[in-house]
Amino acid sequence: MRLFVFLAATTALFGQGLTQISGTVTDPSGAAVVGATVEILNLDSGATRSTTTDGSGAYNLPQVQPGNYRLSVAAPGFSTTAVDNLRLLVNTPVTQNIRLEVGAVSETVSVSAEATQINTVDATVGNTFGTKPVLQLPFEARNVVGLLALQPGVTYAGDNLQGSYRGGNVNGGKSDQANVTLDGVDVNDQQNRDPFTSVLRVTLDSVQEFRVVTTNANADQGRSSGAQIALVTKSGTNEVHGSAYWFVRNKITNANSFFNNSAVSAQNPNGVPLAKLNRNIYGASLGAPIVKNRMFIFGNYEGRKDRREDSVLRTVPTATLRQGIVRYIRSDGSIATVTPQELASRVDPLGIGPNQAALQVLNQYPLPNEATAGDGINYSGFRFNAPVRFDSATYIAKLDAYLDREGKHQAFIRGNLQDDKNMGAPQFPGLPPNNTNLQAPRGIAVGLNSVFAANKVNVFRYGITRVSFENTGISDQPFVSFRSIDLPQGSARAFIRTTPVHTFSNDFTWNKGKHELKMGAQMRIIRNNRTNYANSFPSASTNSSWLTGSGAPLNAPFPDMAAAGRVAYRDAAMAVMGIVTQGNAVYNYNKDGSALPIGAPIVRQFNAEEYELYFQDTWRVTRNLTITGGLRWSLMPPIYEANGIQTVSRQPLNEWFNDRVAFANAGQSQDQVTPVTYVLKEQDGGRDLYPFHKKNFAPRLSVAYSPDQKTSIRAGWGMFYDVMGAGLITNYDASAFGLSTSLTNPSARLDLATAPRYVGLNRIPDGLLLPAPPAGFPAQAPNVFAIINSLDDALNMPYTMNMNFSIGREFGNGYFVQAGYVGRQSRRSLISEDIAMPTNLRDPASGQTYFEAASMLHNHVNAGTPISQIPRMPFWENMFPGLATSTMTATQAAYDEYAYNAPDYTYALYGMDVFCYPACSKLGPYAMYNRQYSYLRTLRSIGFGSYNAFQLTARKRWTDGDQVELNYTWSKSIDMASTPENSTGTQGIITNAFSRRQFRAPSDYDARHQWNANFVYGLPFGKGEKWSTENGLLNAIVGGWQLSGLYRQASGLPTSVGNGRFWPTNWNITGYATAVDTFADGTNKSAPAPPGGRGGVNIFQDPAAAVKAFSFTAPGQTGGRNIVRGDGNFNIDLGLGKRFNITEAQTLQFRWEVFNVTNSVRFDPLSATADLSNLGSFGRYTDTLSLPRVMQFALRYEW
Repeated sequence: MRLFVFLAATTALFGQGLTQISGTVTDPSGAAVVGATVEILNLDSGATRSTTTDGSGAYNLPQVQPGNYRLSVAAPGFSTTAVDNLRLLVNTPVTQNIRLEVGAVSETVSVSAEATQINTVDATVGNTFGTKPVLQLPFEARNVVGLLALQPGVTYAGDNLQGSYRGGNVNGGKSDQANVTLDGVDVNDQQNRDPFTSVLRVTLDSVQEFRVVTTNANADQGRSSGAQIALVTKSGTNEVHGSAYWFVRNKITNANSFFNNSAVSAQNPNGVPLAKLNRNIYGASLGAPIVKNRMFIFGNYEGRKDRREDSVLRTVPTATLRQGIVRYIRSDGSIATVTPQELASRVDPLGIGPNQAALQVLNQYPLPNEATAGDGINYSGFRFNAPVRFDSATYIAKLDAYLDREGKHQAFIRGNLQDDKNMGAPQFPGLPPNNTNLQAPRGIAVGLNSVFAANKVNVFRYGITRVSFENTGISDQPFVSFRSIDLPQGSARAFIRTTPVHTFSNDFTWNKGKHELKMGAQMRIIRNNRTNYANSFPSASTNSSWLTGSGAPLNAPFPDMAAAGRVAYRDAAMAVMGIVTQGNAVYNYNKDGSALPIGAPIVRQFNAEEYELYFQDTWRVTRNLTITGGLRWSLMPPIYEANGIQTVSRQPLNEWFNDRVAFANAGQSQDQVTPVTYVLKEQDGGRDLYPFHKKNFAPRLSVAYSPDQKTSIRAGWGMFYDVMGAGLITNYDASAFGLSTSLTNPSARLDLATAPRYVGLNRIPDGLLLPAPPAGFPAQAPNVFAIINSLDDALNMPYTMNMNFSIGREFGNGYFVQAGYVGRQSRRSLISEDIAMPTNLRDPASGQTYFEAASMLHNHVNAGTPISQIPRMPFWENMFPGLATSTMTATQAAYDEYAYNAPDYTYALYGMDVFCYPACSKLGPYAMYNRQYSYLRTLRSIGFGSYNAFQLTARKRWTDGDQVELNYTWSKSIDMASTPENSTGTQGIITNAFSRRQFRAPSDYDARHQWNANFVYGLPFGKGEKWSTENGLLNAIVGGWQLSGLYRQASGLPTSVGNGRFWPTNWNITGYATAVDTFADGTNKSAPAPPGGRGGVNIFQDPAAAVKAFSFTAPGQTGGRNIVRGDGNFNIDLGLGKRFNITEAQTLQFRWEVFNVTNSVRFDPLSATADLSNLGSFGRYTDTLSLPRVMQFALRYEW
């Protein structure tokens, strides 16, 4: 009842995803028949459309409702020809040529329709799925948008990575660039834009058709550069049809996860038990006429209840660490122990040693039960089955009406309601959930399709899709964390977001001779209302890298310590001694400068509007040749905060960065750079967050040639702009200085004697947090060496240039094969880089730069060159003459500092450039560092990439809707960063802003070979089938069986070896290690132990040998991005169904579905602990791409 009240409250009009049919009518000799009447009859609703052939015998019926049709052609002197059971699929143009026979018009010649699978109109690439495969394929979680994965060119990383940026990438594009429409209305999450996702849950029983265009959408589509996904909701028909269904899962028939089985400990000698899984999905649908041939209704309800457990991994202290004992790896690979007494006497200058408050908290953790996490000697992994509860209810209803008897005006209204409650996993067993997620999306679509004349059709549409999201969180107070160990309690903060999106559009199609002219406009009004507690409380950490010397004094008493094991030891010693070094203060203000109290939320409303116009001409040059050209114009003003709570740097940040580069190239100090000052948008110097670009014109061109209507040769090229604005909110919302200010105390200012000590989990020690900056504007960022995020106010709209060439061939009896090339060139991609990193200062006298000189020192450090043999280097001698002593040249003194701090070279430079230890450059302090920022992560439109692929599709379709399809892709994707634009983490950030091309490498989702297949096939036994019998009982036993399945496989995904907690180039981004020798990658489930660790599943064949193949990276370098290959996805899902005929119109189907039939385990390369500061777990996987085998049973009643 709620849904129908919801629908009745809306009075606007809207249109939906449509299609078209065209062709040529000829006589027996092949000559064109002019003036023939062509009519199509919708077999479900009784609606008709008609037109006449032109001078070349061609006809075209655009903007047709998808469905089952009967096409008839009549002309004087010829028999009427009828094509029965013609299936028209959404956004899939059909060419149906007719050859008339001589005879009386009253005579009818019937022709059986064979589903046309070749596209002879344009160059769009993508497959269409009808109702039967949508309903009968075995889908994990019954997510219809997941059909996108069953296309060539689409990366599917695995069932365990749904929603990840490494899955859902289409033809090399980023995962956030897909565009999903339901009945022609935008149903994307404008902020997050997760792949394979619709904001409104689209149940399988509510979908009539599914069409994906993976590349080169025409000008009337293609809002973004990714896949264009069109979903159509079912409509009622003249017959009453319905269904009721129930799907159930239980752990009795499931397999345990790999890591649960391998987590053997004293508590669990057989590993962690099989996780609980009770899932029930149930629902019903009904379609019926209200007024025959005029008005129809369809409704669907679906509920889901999960009572399950998820396998969760936390990092916890070992039994020895919680006793105050710290261990480290010696250079020879053996393990050394530092007792509490030694910590007090040899490490702690205050002589305190272990901190009792810290030990009390450390002893609250459970003991570890697996070695995949942590360093294996001081902290390790604890895996447990965490209870998760999920409840959802989905309501969908649709009303269709033909407003006139001729069927020229068709209107519909569709509404969606959804209520979800997801109680997430706790931090540890026995604790409450870390958060409870509540979602209540709403959607309405209404529209009008009008046929003004046989050659003029208009489609007007309006819709609203509303995201409603609340994360209750569990933490409402500050916390102090131990670096490298998970918090003992949950820390999730509350967050509320509602995002209504209004969509208006109009499309007009005019057939004029050989031209189909199409023009239209779209407008989206986006309102993002946010209440966010994430930046409402301060926090602190026992971060060893924040100590003087990046924590080097901690390991100074132990010269036998392996360099690669120092960071793990330092973090453990800091935790035991409770030395708190890093404090993160938060200060929030109103627009008028008044301060918000600690704990108060940040409330914002971000607005965005998008406008698009297009024009398109489909020109049928001849019967066999069609050229489609068009132009799409996108106008997307910058996002803005509705109440003016918005700041911007007075000097554009891109100009500020350019000034830094210019001073460095001229050999001048960074202290000459203008300090960054922030102003409100409406103040003097204020402006939009980025420019309003008004020249985003995107041309599209395609050619389709079909010499015999069985073969189609197609080529296309198009320009596509990325969707950018609304996704930037997560970046800006965390970086509005002066309104929401985050300040971290400068690193390397506290030592072991001056750093405060731990006093409790929720108590930040006094004196650690920086004081609040002055309120009001203009607001100059303080000189505190801050770490913050920002936006480049010279952002440009990213775009891609897509191209493709394909040859497709129908072989009769439903067989179809298509092979082709697909390419993409991306430009101005959004990537983050640190524009405040230490500069590559140039010596004007010699031309030598800092990175050149520092890299030479690095090479000598690696070679162990004696200091007396270090030659003079112009940069050090000319720019740092004060380093020279009576016994050392300036170069040798620099070498002494760099060798001591290696491989943390930015710290060596920090000492010299900031503290003048042992001496500053001749330019004085801050010649290369910036006083205000140590790290200013800025999102910029500076990226580029490429994708090239060979794609192959082979398909067999039967007239009853069964099909078998196989897709193969051989591709290579290269970019500078693969993360989506709304990413705010450290993944995918340029390490060296002065040499960005170092980051160019295979994409994070680059899988060179991919295969996927799907099939639905009714076995040919029983009544009405190929093999049947007169015995009714035997027919009932052997008839009605159906097989269905999905197959997906990909070659290995790439990953990188980290540089550990060492920063050779950038103060805050470590970069990657550098490969100095060959190594054997590829998963080894029985790999030998890495140094100081244990053997087991590993991304390297021999992790100890692989460690030796990598070196710490030199200053100015990034290291090797994505040079290691791990597993790729492999998964087979199968379904077996048996249908029982109760009556002629009623059936009952039983289904048994098995997901991951072979229980294959494929590991996630990105989960591998591969960095040079964690040798004990080097290369060990911690997660999988695939889920363990799960079985599902279902009953489905249809009438």
